[in-house]
Amino acid sequence: MVYYRPMSNQAYIFDMDGVLVNNCRYHVLAWRVFSKKHGFELTDEQVLEWMGAANRVYMERLLGRSVSDDELAALENEKKSLYRELYAPHRRIPDGLRAFLDRTHAADIPCGVATGAPEQNITFILDGLDLRRDFRCVVGPTQYSHSKPAPDCYLRAAAILGVAPANCTVFEDAVAGIQAAHAAGMRVVAITTTNPRATLQSAGADCIIDSFMELRDTNGKERRRWFRESRAGRPLV
Repeated sequence: MVYYRPMSNQAYIFDMDGVLVNNCRYHVLAWRVFSKKHGFELTDEQVLEWMGAANRVYMERLLGRSVSDDELAALENEKKSLYRELYAPHRRIPDGLRAFLDRTHAADIPCGVATGAPEQNITFILDGLDLRRDFRCVVGPTQYSHSKPAPDCYLRAAAILGVAPANCTVFEDAVAGIQAAHAAGMRVVAITTTNPRATLQSAGADCIIDSFMELRDTNGKERRRWFRESRAGRPLV
């Protein structure tokens, strides 16, 4: 269990897929079905290795060539529709997330989302689960130039929130996302929805949790004066 003490002048930035929803298996399944339809075979490991990148990266790696904007749009729409069809019956908020977000709001900690997901999928998740109201900014791939592991999306979110990168904690599930957050100078809490603990640890996550249920407020019922610290010696969450 990880105890946290809300601090002033900090922000929390969340990846979306695999963090705000536990949807990794459905993205993997959708990519495998999509690739097979187009004459290619992808393994689960290949999909997970690319996780967190923009769809253009996936498409060009899959096809082995560059794609035009029009072709990319058509391929994206096909894959996105397949994913939403597969995941819609299972769409839900992870255990502990609602309570954690409520506590951050009570502590007046600004929260944002930074994701490589296309706008239709952002709407499908954030509006479909009534989560958009919890975030002061939502940064998608049209708002930055380079996808994860580049730090662009997280730096953009921090700038909108008005918080220095060093005072931001990122919640991630993917190796590329952890690398992006560290490149931005931010701390990372990794969740084991997509990758095993050993992989996240090797990627350099500052803290690893299996569920948001593990986050407990030191000002709440459990008052032990202990919290994990980042490499810089500051509380993670």
